[in-house]
Amino acid sequence: MVGLAAVGIGLSALGSLSSSRSQKKAGRLAKARGKDQNRFLKIAAKQTETSGQIAAREEKRQGELIASRAVAVAAAGGYSDDITGLLEDIDGEANYRASIALFESGTEAERQRFEGEQAEKYGADTNLAAKAGATNTLLAGFGSAASAYGRTLT
Repeated sequence: MVGLAAVGIGLSALGSLSSSRSQKKAGRLAKARGKDQNRFLKIAAKQTETSGQIAAREEKRQGELIASRAVAVAAAGGYSDDITGLLEDIDGEANYRASIALFESGTEAERQRFEGEQAEKYGADTNLAAKAGATNTLLAGFGSAASAYGRTLT
């Protein structure tokens, strides 16, 4: 009977050790996943900013095309008054639209960076919690094994 109890105690200790290792591995994986997600979101943020810059340039280009068309229509129609005010309005609208494109892409990029930082922090925190859990599992398992061993001696 004592031999069977010893086997059970040994298996319990091995189970605790295995569980502890699994918890540590899960923590390391969570930390790596958080770092990867942060890296990917930083790349996405740069792409978002670049996309916003392209959109801003396109808004300005469209404004220039509209202004050019306005000058051509005014000249073809024999409009002799000064159209400077109209051209300034067109330029102002194009600049406004370009600014909006930059603001929106900048805001989205900042959100992506923040999300990446949070993912990395969460991964690191999960890793720390897994290490603590692994230590607790190991201590509890070996404590139970020691207690059971003590009972088999009596």
